[in-house]
Amino acid sequence: MNYKEFVDSIKKKEIKNVYLFAGEEVFLIDDALERLKSTVLNAGFQELNFTILDGKEVSIHQITDACETLPFMAERKLVYLKNMDVFQSKSKSISEEQEQYIIDYIKKIPDTTTLVFWGNTTVDSRKKIVKEINKYGHFVECSKLTEDELGKWIKKMFKAYGKIIEAKEISFIKGNLDYLGKTSTQTLLDVENELKKIISFMGQASEVTTEHIEKILTSNFQNNIFKLLDSIEGRNSSDSIKRLNYILEDGEPILKILATLGNQIKNILFSKVLLEEGYTSKMIATKLNIHPFVASKCAAQSRRFTVERLKELLNKCLETDKMIKVGKMNDKIAIELLVLEMSK
Repeated sequence: MNYKEFVDSIKKKEIKNVYLFAGEEVFLIDDALERLKSTVLNAGFQELNFTILDGKEVSIHQITDACETLPFMAERKLVYLKNMDVFQSKSKSISEEQEQYIIDYIKKIPDTTTLVFWGNTTVDSRKKIVKEINKYGHFVECSKLTEDELGKWIKKMFKAYGKIIEAKEISFIKGNLDYLGKTSTQTLLDVENELKKIISFMGQASEVTTEHIEKILTSNFQNNIFKLLDSIEGRNSSDSIKRLNYILEDGEPILKILATLGNQIKNILFSKVLLEEGYTSKMIATKLNIHPFVASKCAAQSRRFTVERLKELLNKCLETDKMIKVGKMNDKIAIELLVLEMSK
């Protein structure tokens, strides 16, 4: 069961006696627990009927005792068990006998108790205990959101703060985050922090604009490189130099600019070849192992270059990199001459 399916089941008040929450998204796990608490527990007696246990500190019998204790002035209580490594391939803190005891107890959990295990990031779904939980309850996987789900989540968060955001701005935010893709490093907790910065910066403004986003999100370097390439493609040398100076003023190292520029040109070249073979931008992202937003930008820009022109630009980058590294040219003069030459 995924997070969305869990939410749907909670809305229908289909409560099980046992759950296992696991996955990369701690934000979703926390939200799932809060939804379960508000559904299972009576508002006036939540604290009395909600027990948190640390699997590293409690005994097996303390866990079952907590489950067997009757709820106070309510139909059901909630027991939340965290930090138990029984769901990984090899448990370090629990014996096989203790694990079997828990497996046997799962089917005996009273109807007055909902026991929730937090299995951390990874779970070995082949283990008997996981299968037993799935048999009598649900294993809820809180994985990272898809691109569409992330877009809806962003819109919902802005709405919760009384802000309006359109599809164009949502797409721009997604492109400036490192959430999507195989090599992404951000979680929803990181995304939430970034969105809160934008909301705070907006003040009383109700509509999110590109300017609001650009002022806050820190990953503008990639977009500045794309804008520089747009100017190069348009053969606009004065605008190209202006774009280059913007990047230099931000304190980016020249060799980093040069390497990123060359890498983007290479990605655009590969994207052009793959598009001609029938690939979509999403397929290109997977093939080149790059961010989906970067792939869509590369695909769009590739239509404005020929293969020969891209190869020529890439060679110029490599030549300039070599000239700087062997000390034949000053790095700032070299990259300015390169941009001017590429913009002819």
